[in-house]
Amino acid sequence: MRFFLLATFFAGAGLQAQAQVSLRLGGSQGTPGSYVLRAEPQVRRTGLLKVSAKQLTGKDSDGQKIERRPGEVISLRVGTQRYTTAQGFTVRNGLFEHVENDKVFVELLDSGRVSLLRYTSRLRTGQLGPAGDFTAYLVQQNGQPLAITLYNDTGSYLKNNKDLSAELRPYALNRPDLLQLLDADRVGPTQLTRFFHALNTNSDF
Repeated sequence: MRFFLLATFFAGAGLQAQAQVSLRLGGSQGTPGSYVLRAEPQVRRTGLLKVSAKQLTGKDSDGQKIERRPGEVISLRVGTQRYTTAQGFTVRNGLFEHVENDKVFVELLDSGRVSLLRYTSRLRTGQLGPAGDFTAYLVQQNGQPLAITLYNDTGSYLKNNKDLSAELRPYALNRPDLLQLLDADRVGPTQLTRFFHALNTNSDF
C-alpha cells in the first residue's frame, strides 16, 4: 500500500513537471529583431519582438500586433541572438523529464553540418514544489526538425567530462584533432560553442 501511494505521488509530480515546462529565451519586450515566415520565405519582417518557447509576439514596424507560432517561422533574430525551431528532444531535471514533441523556439549558438542549440527552461515539481531553472544544450543535424539532447545543465558541478566526451565523439569521427581533445576529456560544457564552431568551419579548436 505504501509503495502504491509513493508511486502515485511521483507519477503525479512528474505529470505536473511536464505540464509546467516553459522556455524563457532572451529578448525582453520591445527588443528590435526580424523574422521570416514559412509562408513567405522571401520576405524578412522587422519589429519589436519578444520570444518564448511557444510563440513570437510584439509589434511590427507598422505598429501591428505580432503573434506567431514556431511552426510558422523559419528564421528569427532578437537583438544579437539567433533562434530556430526544434522538437523531439528530452530535458531532465533531477527525477523528472519532459519530451518536447511540438516545435519550440531555441537559441541557435552555431550552425553548419551540425547545429548547437540552447534551450533554457523552468521545471516545477508539483503544484507547490520548488521551481528549478536549467539549460539543455541540443544538437540538430542540418535540415532535420528533430534535435537530440547533448547535455542538461542543472547548475550542479560537472566532476568530469567523460560522459559529455562520449556524446560528442560521433560528431568528430573525421576530426582527429577534436577526437584527441575528447580522449583527454578537455571539452567541457563551457567549450561546446567553440567545439561545434571548429567542427562546422573545419578550423582549429
